Amino acid sequence: MKYPYVFIHGMLGFGQDELVYKYFPYWGMLACDLVKMINDEGGEACAPTISSLGSAWDRACEIYAQLTGGTVDYGEAHSKKYGHARFGRTYDKPLVPGWSAEKKIHILGHSFGGATVRMFSHLMAHGAAEEVEATGEDTSPFFKGGKGDWIQSVTTIAGPHDGTSVMSAIGFLLPILKVVTFYGFAGLMDGTMANQVYDMSLDQWGITKNPKEGHSLKALLHPAKINKAMKSKDNLYWDLCLAGAKEINERMEINEEAYNFSISTSNTMTTCHGNQRMKITSTFPVFHLTGNLIGRHRHERFLDVDLDDCWLESDGASNTVSALHPSDEPFVYYYESRNNLKRGIWNVMPVYQGDHMDVVGGSLRAFLNPYFIVNYYKKYFELLEGLK
Repeated sequence: MKYPYVFIHGMLGFGQDELVYKYFPYWGMLACDLVKMINDEGGEACAPTISSLGSAWDRACEIYAQLTGGTVDYGEAHSKKYGHARFGRTYDKPLVPGWSAEKKIHILGHSFGGATVRMFSHLMAHGAAEEVEATGEDTSPFFKGGKGDWIQSVTTIAGPHDGTSVMSAIGFLLPILKVVTFYGFAGLMDGTMANQVYDMSLDQWGITKNPKEGHSLKALLHPAKINKAMKSKDNLYWDLCLAGAKEINERMEINEEAYNFSISTSNTMTTCHGNQRMKITSTFPVFHLTGNLIGRHRHERFLDVDLDDCWLESDGASNTVSALHPSDEPFVYYYESRNNLKRGIWNVMPVYQGDHMDVVGGSLRAFLNPYFIVNYYKKYFELLEGLK
């Protein structure tokens, strides 16, 4: 394979540095290990460990530090705006040695990883003027832009470009979910040896610490830190709702030097009442709840607007229409562009039929027929390898 592959996990996901990945790889799950598959075939691939609850901006900064080797810099202006530390963990070795315009990368993001790789690609290409203004010569190269040609392709998989209505549809369950994830997964788990198995990586907020440094219940003794992160607009809960995604889209521009692909997902069917419900036999149980709520949710409370019926179709977590492409960026359907693929435009791939985790191998189908997932990605990698 000509260029390295970088795989970015979604909400509550995990990367290759976490012990859970060794036994249950996020990319392939019950079917295979896509990272290992590429490496075994003589290619180069990695799956960075980034924040499971962080914002698209913070996660993008964490990716850059790991790919290049160095200390995570969240940006002076950004960190002051949201009230967390400017610097995060330090990585001694780059995940992609020699990364440059000559040695580009393919970067793929699943679910919220889609918003993350879009932010990453945007900052690589266009930088962040507010960070340059705030720190001048001390600005991270990441925020200076001009490196859009370091990326060969960007792929979003079940990525809610315009947000997901599930954040509004689940109603009172949302604050419960926030408490469970921030206090339980981040606060409590990081205070035990469990942080070496599953790392939430929210060091910038003072909630977690590098598992290599041990564990501590310090964060739980200071709930104000957890509350601040949880209520901030600098986390994925805000970025995932339609209002937060709208703010992200207003600041992001497409990387015109990279090929851009989006793979949307669907696992619903129309009911006699005009709603959408999840397919019973091929949907993971939790997505029956969320998907059926999305399938009849017609008013978005974060924007206070009524939703068109096209927003009812989903994979149980991401609205299919939202995962097609960012509504404010140029796009073309793959069946029209496949013979003349161009950079700087979204190539919308055929809709994948499966629920939110089936597309990365987290389903009964993937377990019973792993070849289905392996073959799907092998064909997709062949497409990426054929890019000029």
